[in-house]
Amino acid sequence: MRQPILSVHGAASPVASEANRLVLVNPPGEDAVPSEEAFLEAREWLDALHARMQEGPDEVLHAGMTALHGGLIQRRRRWSPEVWKRFCLELARKHPLRPFLHQCPFTRHAFERPRGYAGDAALIDYLYMDHAADELHAGREIYRYMHGQPSARSVRERRELLARKMDETAERRPDGRVLSVACGHLREAESSRAVVERRLQELIAFDQDPVSLAEISRLHPEGVVRTVCGSVRSLLGGKVAFRDLDFAYSAGLYDYLTDSVAARLTALLFHMLRPGGRLLVANFAVHPPETGYMEAFMDWWLTYRDEDGMRRLLAETPLEQVDRVRLFRDSQDNVIYLEVTRR
Repeated sequence: MRQPILSVHGAASPVASEANRLVLVNPPGEDAVPSEEAFLEAREWLDALHARMQEGPDEVLHAGMTALHGGLIQRRRRWSPEVWKRFCLELARKHPLRPFLHQCPFTRHAFERPRGYAGDAALIDYLYMDHAADELHAGREIYRYMHGQPSARSVRERRELLARKMDETAERRPDGRVLSVACGHLREAESSRAVVERRLQELIAFDQDPVSLAEISRLHPEGVVRTVCGSVRSLLGGKVAFRDLDFAYSAGLYDYLTDSVAARLTALLFHMLRPGGRLLVANFAVHPPETGYMEAFMDWWLTYRDEDGMRRLLAETPLEQVDRVRLFRDSQDNVIYLEVTRR
């Protein structure tokens, strides 16, 4: 059998060197469709990572996570979607490394889906808050590693951006009306001065999960926040409708929508705006460095879009009614935002 080739990057810190030593890299020009030999090598690579992460101190465990993330995203990019899916289901999911990684409450929660779907509000709270003190050593360190990754920082940056947008809306319109679609726990409202000071007429928290809405009602028993339970299907079917909105947004929903459904929803939300109103949609870009880990060990699959993909979300929106379209990325280069202003 051909021996695996390990990456070598010259002098580095002990932790970086440990991570580099564990990343398997195929030779240039190797077929993008892996043979059974390549799968066997991938198993051996996971075996080696598992053994080293089990016995190592914190810095070795963190180096192993770096190596794992790098090796997974490399394979995801190199292999076809079908082969990558097979790797996730037949190798990663059944490997002893999975229960080791599931000592991390964030990783385990995504995989187990206690609310019945991926990316629930409780999972996102793991990225907003730091629950590391509640965990034993391996789970604590894996969670700390995940909490510090670029995608986690993007989620926290997204929350602060949304809070600023609420405040800007209140500045533009003292009677401003805001809609959050698939709002989760609406944590951004906790950072908004306009919400705290009741300088909005109404903030509508719309979500299909009654548990999430109950948490919002507990945190905002009085004031401008109004919860509404409903699904995307109920919006698209006209069973639920809103009007005269000054700001409508969806922070994480579009990561799970097909292009056709996303375009229909974008047009629908745009029509709910009053003149001068703004719609903001966020979507993770192609492909954050944690993507391989999320799919292989968390069973968390998103729909990723680039700038062209975000522009296609306007396919059903009447452009003659659009005053401005703005596309921008966050500071981590992970999340793309589409902001549309109605004429």
